[in-house]
Amino acid sequence: MKVRKMMEEVWRWKEEVAEETKDMTSEELIAYFRQAEQRLAEKTGKKLNVRKVSRRRP
Repeated sequence: MKVRKMMEEVWRWKEEVAEETKDMTSEELIAYFRQAEQRLAEKTGKKLNVRKVSRRRP
């Protein structure tokens, strides 16, 4: 895939996310992005092997 096509795809995804999240509260946004891996797996039909990062709280 050429770079221009890839960038058009990325911008399309960006616009989709902006539309889906435009009226969400902060809590809803956090939940939305935490569920991103599951939604992507459902769309692609493939389970991702993503390393989980733990955050240390002060």
